[in-house]
Parts: sequence; structure tokens; C-alpha cells
Amino acid sequence: MNAGRLLRALTDGEVRFIVVGGIAAVAQGVPFVTFDVDVVHERSPENVQRLLAVLSGIDAVYVRPSGSPPIVPRADLLLGDGHHILTSVYGRLDVLGRIEGGRGYEELLPFTVGSRVGDAAVRLLSIETILEIKRASPRPKDRAIVPLLEAVLRRRSS
Repeated sequence: MNAGRLLRALTDGEVRFIVVGGIAAVAQGVPFVTFDVDVVHERSPENVQRLLAVLSGIDAVYVRPSGSPPIVPRADLLLGDGHHILTSVYGRLDVLGRIEGGRGYEELLPFTVGSRVGDAAVRLLSIETILEIKRASPRPKDRAIVPLLEAVLRRRSS
């Protein structure tokens, strides 16, 4: 996976999005390994058209069982709340309409910080907000990162 190139493609395409999940945590100093890039995109028709152009340019298709024909993303789907699990020339990209608590781009934007991933200037979901989401998650995978997030926040405050 090449997160920097993937995010650069999105920023070059002027897509409005927030990096959430593992890459957002790693970019803020959390020692964690992740194998995909998770973003919440603004679901306006104009932004979805920009996103579709980028996805086409990086050969993004839905992750499917081996041997299944590829399915390309469509505007009607990306305008919805759902999760779109894609693979591209730069690796896996999860495009999310909303995350836990029903929060979309507009609701999450106040809880972001500006940063760089590779040479892409992006908005990252804050560690505090990631921690809140992971603490509330019923999934063991999500809860496992809680101590790492708490440790980074303790280091920052000392």
C-alpha cells in the first residue's frame, strides 16, 4: 500500500475528505500497522464527481471474491451513507459515507487536524475522536488500539 500516493491523488483531484482510522492515528504518532486508507468523503454531487474521476484514474474497483468480475464505483452509491471497500493501483481504499455514530464529513470536520501524509496535505480525524470511537466499538480489533491511543495522548500532555 502506498498511502501517500493514494492521498495525493485525492488531494490533486480536489476531493474533500477526512482521513480516519489507522492512517490518521499513525500520522499523529500512534505506533500501529494498517493495510488500508480509510476516508470519509463529502457527499455533495460535485465532490462525488471529483472522487469518481480520481478513482477512475487509480483503477479503483470494489474488493470482490477472487474470479468475480470487477465493479467500478458509481455516483449513486458514493452519494449514500455506505462503506465502499475498494482496491486501486496504490492499495486498498475504504471510502466511507458515515462512520460510527452516523457522523459524516460535515459532522467530523470540527474534530480534525491538518497534517501531511507523504507530500499530501490532508485533514486527519483527531486522536481524541478516534479514541472515543474505538472505546465505543464492540469489535475487539478496534478496542485493541485503545491503549496505544491513550499512551500517545498521555505523552502529549506531559
